Amino acid sequence: MVLWVSSVPCMVHHYQQGSHFQLCCLGLSTSLFVLFSCVYKMKIAVVGGTGDLGEGLIKRLCLNHQVVVGSRIKEKAQNIASELSAKVREETGIEPNVSGEANPEAVKGSDVAVLAVPSEYALQTVISLSSEFPAGCVLVSPVVPMVKTEDGFLYSPPDGHHSMAEAIAEQVNVPVVAAFHTLPAKKLADLKLQPEFDVPLVGDSEEAVRRVSNLIESIPRLRPLYVGSLRTAQLVESLTPLILNVSAKNKLRNLSLKFV
Repeated sequence: MVLWVSSVPCMVHHYQQGSHFQLCCLGLSTSLFVLFSCVYKMKIAVVGGTGDLGEGLIKRLCLNHQVVVGSRIKEKAQNIASELSAKVREETGIEPNVSGEANPEAVKGSDVAVLAVPSEYALQTVISLSSEFPAGCVLVSPVVPMVKTEDGFLYSPPDGHHSMAEAIAEQVNVPVVAAFHTLPAKKLADLKLQPEFDVPLVGDSEEAVRRVSNLIESIPRLRPLYVGSLRTAQLVESLTPLILNVSAKNKLRNLSLKFV
């Protein structure tokens, strides 16, 4: 395919590493070489998009992607989609691409499905949708199994498993990537802020990890950092109770991570 940018002939080549395209522009001088990426707009289903983390992810991701809010009740999902669309328009002046559906319909045709539900409902939600995830979809789990005790928050994975992500992966036939555990929901939902955070992620599929990394990078100032296979998911999931305890014990609010 040939395009013209500022009267310069350009060749568009598919970039094999993820859902990106590279646009190579060569002018009259061989010294002129412009290279930039354009992010492919993915269809993102946010299952349980009516919660705090879901709101922030929807508001950020809808600026670059098609987002479908998922809920057990279609009307609730549609109301949330309408409400968040209005907020995004008001805060950015951009017309977002957000709709609402019942969970099974929300995940159909999705490139990425984000499981933004409380940990106590995560497995039953995944089991109920296990036959609905389309081939080629990547399931993202930001779910953190933990309990609150008199000593603070403690990591508490499902019985018989080292992590929630591994337990989820046993229930589905699509690749699972664990990510987004450490993002503070309030800062994520406030589009006036541009938080500069790192996002650790784990997964067994190289292509799935690459796709989720591209998704993370589509949110300005977020940096994906690969940790390892799903066997290392417990390391990433357990960061959340650590952050919450640091926050509570030291009176610090909306903490996250930045590796320096």
